[in-house]
Amino acid sequence: MTEWAAQDPAVAEWARAQVPPGAEGVALAGAVLAWTHVHGAGGLEVSGQFEGMGHDGATLLTAKLDLLADGFGLG
Repeated sequence: MTEWAAQDPAVAEWARAQVPPGAEGVALAGAVLAWTHVHGAGGLEVSGQFEGMGHDGATLLTAKLDLLADGFGLG
């Protein structure tokens, strides 16, 4: 993620606006991980993959967000 920020000026500018200098890779990792986790859980729910399982998709989404927050020291 740090290399990505170093190679793409627009990405680097966005990342620098989110975190202290030198932590651009952390901002990008957080954004990409959050996006993919939420997209995956939401996509499974919308496509009906939890039907018949007795599972509430909101439970999975909440668990994923909690894990991400804990992983980035925000929990």
